[in-house]
Amino acid sequence: MNLPHPLRAVSLGLSLCGLLLAAPAHADIDSALKAYDAQQYEAAYKEFSSLAADGDNRAKSFLAMMTVRGVGTAADVHAGARLAKECAEGGEPTCYAIYAQLNLPGQGLPVNLKEARIWTRKAIDGGDARAGFLLWQAYQLDPENQYRINGTMIQARYDEIASRSVAQRSDQIEALEALAGAADADYMPARLALAGILNELSGGGTVQQVLALLGGNPELPPKYRDMLQLAHQVQTLGATRAGPKLIVDALPAARSAVAEAISRDGGANVDQCSDFKLISVGKVSTLVNAIWLPLRNPLLVGTYPLRGSWQEQWKVLFCGSEHTITAGFDADGMGGASYHFGN
Repeated sequence: MNLPHPLRAVSLGLSLCGLLLAAPAHADIDSALKAYDAQQYEAAYKEFSSLAADGDNRAKSFLAMMTVRGVGTAADVHAGARLAKECAEGGEPTCYAIYAQLNLPGQGLPVNLKEARIWTRKAIDGGDARAGFLLWQAYQLDPENQYRINGTMIQARYDEIASRSVAQRSDQIEALEALAGAADADYMPARLALAGILNELSGGGTVQQVLALLGGNPELPPKYRDMLQLAHQVQTLGATRAGPKLIVDALPAARSAVAEAISRDGGANVDQCSDFKLISVGKVSTLVNAIWLPLRNPLLVGTYPLRGSWQEQWKVLFCGSEHTITAGFDADGMGGASYHFGN
Protein backbone atom coordinates (compact mmCIF):
# COMPACT_ATOMS: atom_id res chain seq x y z
CA MET A 1 0.00 0.00 0.00
CA ASN A 2 1.28 3.40 -0.94
CA LEU A 3 1.14 5.31 2.33
CA PRO A 4 0.37 8.11 2.48
CA HIS A 5 -2.46 7.87 0.02
CA PRO A 6 -2.39 11.41 -1.41
CA LEU A 7 -5.55 13.19 -2.40
CA ARG A 8 -4.94 16.73 -3.55
CA ALA A 9 -5.83 19.41 -1.06
CA VAL A 10 -9.29 20.76 -1.75
CA SER A 11 -9.26 24.37 -2.86
CA LEU A 12 -9.99 27.12 -0.41
CA GLY A 13 -12.70 28.28 -2.76
CA LEU A 14 -14.67 25.08 -2.23
CA SER A 15 -13.86 23.93 1.27
CA LEU A 16 -13.76 27.16 3.23
CA CYS A 17 -16.76 28.74 1.60
CA GLY A 18 -18.75 25.61 2.35
CA LEU A 19 -17.72 25.70 5.99
CA LEU A 20 -18.74 29.33 6.32
CA LEU A 21 -22.11 29.13 4.62
CA ALA A 22 -23.05 26.12 6.74
CA ALA A 23 -22.80 28.14 9.96
CA PRO A 24 -25.93 29.86 11.35
CA ALA A 25 -26.40 33.52 10.46
CA HIS A 26 -26.86 36.33 12.98
CA ALA A 27 -29.22 39.23 12.49
CA ASP A 28 -26.52 41.89 12.29
CA ILE A 29 -24.73 40.03 9.51
CA ASP A 30 -27.75 39.23 7.34
CA SER A 31 -27.26 42.21 5.03
CA ALA A 32 -23.65 41.28 4.29
CA LEU A 33 -24.61 37.65 3.71
CA LYS A 34 -27.36 38.65 1.29
CA ALA A 35 -24.89 40.77 -0.66
CA TYR A 36 -22.45 37.85 -0.72
CA ASP A 37 -25.13 35.40 -1.88
CA ALA A 38 -26.11 37.86 -4.61
CA GLN A 39 -22.45 37.93 -5.73
CA GLN A 40 -22.21 41.60 -4.85
CA TYR A 41 -18.80 40.89 -3.46
CA GLU A 42 -17.36 44.39 -3.13
CA ALA A 43 -20.42 45.52 -1.18
CA ALA A 44 -20.28 42.37 0.95
CA TYR A 45 -16.60 42.90 1.64
CA LYS A 46 -17.23 46.45 2.86
CA GLU A 47 -20.03 45.31 5.15
CA PHE A 48 -18.00 42.41 6.53
CA SER A 49 -15.08 44.81 7.10
CA SER A 50 -17.26 47.20 9.07
CA LEU A 51 -18.74 44.40 11.16
CA ALA A 52 -15.31 42.87 11.79
CA ALA A 53 -13.97 46.24 12.93
CA ASP A 54 -16.79 46.30 15.48
CA GLY A 55 -15.70 42.91 16.80
CA ASP A 56 -17.95 40.53 14.83
CA ASN A 57 -15.85 37.39 14.50
CA ARG A 58 -18.31 35.70 12.13
CA ALA A 59 -17.88 38.63 9.76
CA LYS A 60 -14.12 38.34 10.15
CA SER A 61 -14.32 34.71 9.04
CA PHE A 62 -15.84 35.81 5.73
CA LEU A 63 -13.36 38.64 5.51
CA ALA A 64 -10.48 36.19 5.91
CA MET A 65 -11.84 33.83 3.28
CA MET A 66 -12.54 36.62 0.78
CA THR A 67 -9.09 38.12 1.31
CA VAL A 68 -7.38 34.79 0.73
CA ARG A 69 -9.39 34.14 -2.42
CA GLY A 70 -9.40 37.68 -3.76
CA VAL A 71 -13.18 38.01 -3.73
CA GLY A 72 -14.38 41.59 -3.45
CA THR A 73 -10.82 42.71 -2.74
CA ALA A 74 -7.28 42.04 -3.92
CA ALA A 75 -6.04 38.56 -3.05
CA ASP A 76 -3.59 38.56 -0.15
CA VAL A 77 -3.04 35.18 1.47
CA HIS A 78 -0.85 36.61 4.22
CA ALA A 79 -3.42 39.23 5.22
CA GLY A 80 -6.14 36.60 5.00
CA ALA A 81 -4.16 34.29 7.25
CA ARG A 82 -3.72 37.06 9.83
CA LEU A 83 -7.46 37.65 9.83
CA ALA A 84 -8.14 33.93 10.10
CA LYS A 85 -5.78 33.59 13.04
CA GLU A 86 -7.34 36.57 14.84
CA CYS A 87 -10.76 35.12 14.18
CA ALA A 88 -9.75 31.65 15.39
CA GLU A 89 -8.10 33.02 18.52
CA GLY A 90 -11.31 34.95 19.11
CA GLY A 91 -13.18 31.66 19.33
CA GLU A 92 -15.02 31.60 15.99
CA PRO A 93 -15.44 27.87 15.11
CA THR A 94 -15.49 28.41 11.35
CA CYS A 95 -12.08 30.08 11.54
CA TYR A 96 -10.50 27.07 13.22
CA ALA A 97 -10.70 25.10 9.99
CA ILE A 98 -9.82 28.09 7.81
CA TYR A 99 -6.62 28.80 9.71
CA ALA A 100 -5.79 25.10 9.99
CA GLN A 101 -5.96 24.65 6.22
CA LEU A 102 -3.86 27.74 5.58
CA ASN A 103 -1.02 26.08 7.49
CA LEU A 104 -0.98 23.04 5.19
CA PRO A 105 1.33 22.74 2.16
CA GLY A 106 0.23 24.37 -1.06
CA GLN A 107 -1.57 27.36 0.43
CA GLY A 108 1.12 29.95 -0.28
CA LEU A 109 2.28 30.26 3.33
CA PRO A 110 5.09 28.69 5.35
CA VAL A 111 3.99 25.17 6.25
CA ASN A 112 3.24 24.65 9.93
CA LEU A 113 1.77 21.19 10.48
CA LYS A 114 1.73 21.65 14.25
CA GLU A 115 -0.53 24.69 13.92
CA ALA A 116 -2.67 22.90 11.34
CA ARG A 117 -3.24 20.01 13.74
CA ILE A 118 -3.94 22.25 16.74
CA TRP A 119 -6.64 24.24 14.97
CA THR A 120 -8.12 21.26 13.18
CA ARG A 121 -8.59 19.51 16.52
CA LYS A 122 -10.33 22.63 17.83
CA ALA A 123 -12.63 22.60 14.80
CA ILE A 124 -13.50 18.94 15.36
CA ASP A 125 -14.02 19.46 19.09
CA GLY A 126 -16.26 22.39 18.19
CA GLY A 127 -18.54 20.07 16.24
CA ASP A 128 -17.21 20.40 12.70
CA ALA A 129 -16.54 16.76 11.83
CA ARG A 130 -15.69 17.73 8.24
CA ALA A 131 -12.47 19.27 9.51
CA GLY A 132 -11.26 15.72 10.07
CA PHE A 133 -10.29 15.71 6.42
CA LEU A 134 -7.71 18.40 7.20
CA LEU A 135 -6.26 16.32 10.03
CA TRP A 136 -5.78 13.46 7.58
CA GLN A 137 -4.08 15.82 5.15
CA ALA A 138 -1.75 17.03 7.89
CA TYR A 139 -0.77 13.41 8.54
CA GLN A 140 -0.25 12.36 4.94
CA LEU A 141 1.62 15.53 3.99
CA ASP A 142 4.00 15.25 6.94
CA PRO A 143 7.49 14.28 5.65
CA GLU A 144 7.78 11.92 8.62
CA ASN A 145 5.06 9.78 7.04
CA GLN A 146 6.29 9.78 3.45
CA TYR A 147 8.63 7.38 1.73
CA ARG A 148 8.73 8.87 -1.76
CA ILE A 149 10.91 11.81 -2.74
CA ASN A 150 10.18 13.33 -6.15
CA GLY A 151 8.40 10.13 -7.10
CA THR A 152 11.28 7.85 -6.10
CA MET A 153 10.66 5.26 -3.41
CA ILE A 154 13.15 5.35 -0.54
CA GLN A 155 13.26 1.76 0.70
CA ALA A 156 14.76 2.63 4.09
CA ARG A 157 11.92 5.09 4.77
CA TYR A 158 9.35 2.55 3.64
CA ASP A 159 10.79 -0.09 5.96
CA GLU A 160 10.88 2.34 8.89
CA ILE A 161 7.23 3.30 8.47
CA ALA A 162 6.15 -0.31 7.97
CA SER A 163 7.93 -1.42 11.14
CA ARG A 164 6.27 1.15 13.41
CA SER A 165 4.50 -0.35 16.40
CA VAL A 166 0.95 0.49 17.43
CA ALA A 167 2.37 2.83 20.08
CA GLN A 168 4.28 4.72 17.37
CA ARG A 169 1.15 5.23 15.25
CA SER A 170 -0.95 7.51 17.43
CA ASP A 171 -0.92 10.27 14.78
CA GLN A 172 -1.98 7.81 12.09
CA ILE A 173 -4.80 6.43 14.24
CA GLU A 174 -6.04 9.92 15.07
CA ALA A 175 -5.89 10.98 11.41
CA LEU A 176 -7.76 7.92 10.13
CA GLU A 177 -10.45 8.26 12.79
CA ALA A 178 -10.84 11.95 11.95
CA LEU A 179 -11.08 11.19 8.24
CA ALA A 180 -13.76 8.57 8.90
CA GLY A 181 -15.64 11.09 11.02
CA ALA A 182 -15.57 13.55 8.12
CA ALA A 183 -16.81 10.81 5.81
CA ASP A 184 -19.64 10.05 8.26
CA ALA A 185 -20.55 13.74 8.04
CA ASP A 186 -21.04 13.16 4.30
CA TYR A 187 -18.10 15.40 3.35
CA MET A 188 -17.37 14.17 -0.14
CA PRO A 189 -13.59 14.79 -0.27
CA ALA A 190 -13.31 12.68 2.89
CA ARG A 191 -15.53 9.93 1.49
CA LEU A 192 -13.41 9.72 -1.64
CA ALA A 193 -10.14 9.74 0.29
CA LEU A 194 -11.31 7.05 2.71
CA ALA A 195 -12.62 4.88 -0.12
CA GLY A 196 -9.21 5.12 -1.78
CA ILE A 197 -7.51 3.99 1.41
CA LEU A 198 -9.93 1.11 2.03
CA ASN A 199 -9.56 -0.01 -1.58
CA GLU A 200 -5.91 -0.76 -0.75
CA LEU A 201 -6.28 -2.17 2.78
CA SER A 202 -6.11 -5.95 3.09
CA GLY A 203 -6.55 -8.42 5.90
CA GLY A 204 -10.04 -7.59 7.09
CA GLY A 205 -12.09 -7.29 3.92
CA THR A 206 -13.10 -3.78 2.87
CA VAL A 207 -15.42 -4.20 -0.12
CA GLN A 208 -18.59 -3.32 1.77
CA GLN A 209 -17.06 -0.13 3.12
CA VAL A 210 -15.93 0.97 -0.35
CA LEU A 211 -19.42 0.30 -1.70
CA ALA A 212 -20.99 2.26 1.16
CA LEU A 213 -18.70 5.26 0.62
CA LEU A 214 -18.99 5.46 -3.16
CA GLY A 215 -22.38 3.94 -3.96
CA GLY A 216 -25.32 6.14 -4.88
CA ASN A 217 -23.18 9.06 -6.06
CA PRO A 218 -23.87 9.84 -9.73
CA GLU A 219 -21.10 12.46 -9.85
CA LEU A 220 -18.08 10.35 -8.95
CA PRO A 221 -14.83 11.32 -10.69
CA PRO A 222 -13.74 8.69 -13.25
CA LYS A 223 -11.10 7.21 -10.94
CA TYR A 224 -13.71 6.53 -8.28
CA ARG A 225 -16.28 5.21 -10.75
CA ASP A 226 -13.69 2.60 -11.72
CA MET A 227 -13.04 1.90 -8.03
CA LEU A 228 -16.74 1.38 -7.39
CA GLN A 229 -17.05 -0.95 -10.38
CA LEU A 230 -14.09 -2.99 -9.12
CA ALA A 231 -15.65 -3.25 -5.66
CA HIS A 232 -18.86 -4.61 -7.20
CA GLN A 233 -16.83 -7.17 -9.15
CA VAL A 234 -14.92 -8.29 -6.06
CA GLN A 235 -18.19 -8.57 -4.12
CA THR A 236 -19.41 -11.24 -6.56
CA LEU A 237 -16.37 -13.44 -5.83
CA GLY A 238 -17.39 -14.18 -2.24
CA ALA A 239 -15.81 -13.31 1.09
CA THR A 240 -12.15 -12.32 0.89
CA ARG A 241 -9.67 -10.62 3.17
CA ALA A 242 -7.82 -9.19 0.19
CA GLY A 243 -8.60 -5.60 -0.74
CA PRO A 244 -9.81 -4.89 -4.29
CA LYS A 245 -6.48 -3.42 -5.38
CA LEU A 246 -4.53 -6.36 -3.95
CA ILE A 247 -6.67 -8.81 -5.90
CA VAL A 248 -5.95 -6.96 -9.13
CA ASP A 249 -2.24 -6.78 -8.31
CA ALA A 250 -2.09 -10.51 -7.49
CA LEU A 251 -3.85 -11.81 -10.61
CA PRO A 252 -0.70 -12.03 -12.80
CA ALA A 253 1.04 -14.12 -10.13
CA ALA A 254 -2.05 -16.31 -9.82
CA ARG A 255 -2.09 -16.84 -13.59
CA SER A 256 1.59 -17.78 -13.56
CA ALA A 257 1.01 -20.32 -10.78
CA VAL A 258 -1.85 -21.98 -12.65
CA ALA A 259 0.07 -21.93 -15.93
CA GLU A 260 3.01 -23.64 -14.25
CA ALA A 261 0.73 -26.34 -12.84
CA ILE A 262 -0.93 -26.94 -16.22
CA SER A 263 2.42 -27.20 -17.97
CA ARG A 264 3.81 -29.49 -15.28
CA ASP A 265 0.85 -31.85 -15.70
CA GLY A 266 1.22 -31.90 -19.47
CA GLY A 267 -1.95 -29.96 -20.12
CA ALA A 268 -2.80 -27.33 -22.70
CA ASN A 269 -0.28 -24.98 -24.24
CA VAL A 270 -0.80 -22.06 -21.88
CA ASP A 271 0.80 -19.64 -24.33
CA GLN A 272 -2.27 -20.11 -26.49
CA CYS A 273 -4.73 -19.40 -23.66
CA SER A 274 -6.18 -15.95 -23.07
CA ASP A 275 -9.23 -16.80 -20.97
CA PHE A 276 -7.79 -16.39 -17.46
CA LYS A 277 -10.45 -15.22 -15.01
CA LEU A 278 -10.91 -15.29 -11.25
CA ILE A 279 -14.29 -16.94 -10.63
CA SER A 280 -14.66 -17.14 -6.87
CA VAL A 281 -12.91 -17.00 -3.51
CA GLY A 282 -13.53 -19.46 -0.69
CA LYS A 283 -12.15 -21.14 2.43
CA VAL A 284 -10.78 -17.91 3.84
CA SER A 285 -8.74 -18.56 6.96
CA THR A 286 -8.50 -16.50 10.10
CA LEU A 287 -5.69 -13.98 10.38
CA VAL A 288 -2.89 -15.78 12.21
CA ASN A 289 -0.63 -13.84 14.61
CA ALA A 290 -2.62 -10.70 13.90
CA ILE A 291 -1.73 -7.26 15.24
CA TRP A 292 -4.42 -4.74 14.34
CA LEU A 293 -4.37 -0.97 14.27
CA PRO A 294 -6.93 -0.20 17.03
CA LEU A 295 -9.46 1.77 15.01
CA ARG A 296 -12.96 2.37 16.39
CA ASN A 297 -15.03 3.98 13.65
CA PRO A 298 -17.35 1.35 12.10
CA LEU A 299 -15.91 2.10 8.67
CA LEU A 300 -12.44 1.20 9.95
CA VAL A 301 -12.83 -1.49 12.62
CA GLY A 302 -10.88 -4.62 11.68
CA THR A 303 -9.54 -3.25 8.40
CA TYR A 304 -5.87 -2.48 9.10
CA PRO A 305 -3.61 -5.33 10.27
CA LEU A 306 0.00 -4.44 10.89
CA ARG A 307 1.00 -8.09 11.09
CA GLY A 308 -0.68 -11.40 10.33
CA SER A 309 -1.03 -14.11 7.70
CA TRP A 310 -3.99 -15.79 6.04
CA GLN A 311 -4.92 -18.10 3.19
CA GLU A 312 -7.74 -18.24 0.66
CA GLN A 313 -8.68 -20.63 -2.11
CA TRP A 314 -9.08 -18.95 -5.47
CA LYS A 315 -11.02 -20.70 -8.21
CA VAL A 316 -9.99 -19.56 -11.68
CA LEU A 317 -10.87 -20.34 -15.27
CA PHE A 318 -7.87 -20.87 -17.52
CA CYS A 319 -7.36 -22.73 -20.78
CA GLY A 320 -11.00 -23.75 -20.85
CA SER A 321 -11.11 -25.44 -17.44
CA GLU A 322 -11.44 -24.54 -13.78
CA HIS A 323 -8.52 -24.69 -11.37
CA THR A 324 -8.24 -24.07 -7.62
CA ILE A 325 -5.12 -22.53 -6.12
CA THR A 326 -4.21 -21.56 -2.59
CA ALA A 327 -3.39 -17.89 -2.11
CA GLY A 328 -1.22 -16.99 0.88
CA PHE A 329 -0.95 -13.45 2.22
CA ASP A 330 1.23 -11.66 4.78
CA ALA A 331 0.32 -8.20 6.09
CA ASP A 332 3.10 -5.76 5.26
CA GLY A 333 2.71 -3.11 7.97
CA MET A 334 1.48 -0.56 5.44
CA GLY A 335 -2.09 -1.77 5.14
CA GLY A 336 -1.36 -4.03 2.19
CA ALA A 337 0.05 -7.55 1.95
CA SER A 338 2.55 -9.66 0.07
CA TYR A 339 1.19 -12.77 -1.68
CA HIS A 340 2.20 -16.17 -2.99
CA PHE A 341 0.35 -19.02 -4.68
CA GLY A 342 0.46 -22.80 -4.56
CA ASN A 343 -1.71 -25.71 -5.64
